Amino acid sequence: MTATISYASDEVLAFYKELPFNYRSTVENTVKAIKKQNMLKAYPIVGDLITEKSRILDVGCGAGWLSNSIAYHHGCSVTGIDFNPVAIERAQQVGTGLGVSSEFSVEDLFLYRPQNPFDMVISLGVLHHTKNCREALKTVATHTVKQDGHIFIGLYHSYGRAPFLDYFDKLKQQGADEKKLFEAYKELHSTMTDETQLLSWFRDQVLHPHETQHTLEMVVEVFEEAGIDLVSTSINRFEPISSLETVYKTEKTYLEIGRQKLKDKTYFPGFFVALGKKRVRP
Repeated sequence: MTATISYASDEVLAFYKELPFNYRSTVENTVKAIKKQNMLKAYPIVGDLITEKSRILDVGCGAGWLSNSIAYHHGCSVTGIDFNPVAIERAQQVGTGLGVSSEFSVEDLFLYRPQNPFDMVISLGVLHHTKNCREALKTVATHTVKQDGHIFIGLYHSYGRAPFLDYFDKLKQQGADEKKLFEAYKELHSTMTDETQLLSWFRDQVLHPHETQHTLEMVVEVFEEAGIDLVSTSINRFEPISSLETVYKTEKTYLEIGRQKLKDKTYFPGFFVALGKKRVRP
């Protein structure tokens, strides 16, 4: 039976139609940036799993910054889905500019059912903007990843995200307007030179209409329901996992890490990733 329940947020959609996340000033600037840097270099544990024969799905691809980077640098088949037609249009334009064969379509992730599940499914910074992150993760993990395939998920962290949110909440309570909030954000995130891209990050991080925060423990619970084993996570810096309980204890240290980053005036959004592998059913 095909699912008919969606937890996508109309408010979130309207917000990102105004300016999608990680949206540069021009298509040409985006093409140049992607050619210059392989976005997956930040996550070599994932990049090493991808070959030219891999079929990749990017759930919540936005303007295609990651989808098109993977297609360009790894030469594989990439499909990007997002419920935002404005973002999908830019993703397609960038793909054309790069000369890659990435494919993009406007989809609701809760209703998306590919005929052929993918070798690798990636969703970074997306599921926590739905009305039900747990159900979003369960849907993606259950219906889009093939047996023996991998899933790579990135979410805001319950402990690591708190100091960042508290900092900007206090500024808002003190009467800071959007301009002052933007200046405070730029002080933390000082490495971006494309003003449009920086504004898109600021809006995403500070002005977002809805987000939730989560733990690795929650991700592992959903993985288990979907028949997926945790392979690696940023929580323990992608070290081998001998004890999940030890990693769960490490999670709690991210509250203090986030506080220290703020003291150092260093950008730290409180974001974590987890890589899983789907079991082969007997």
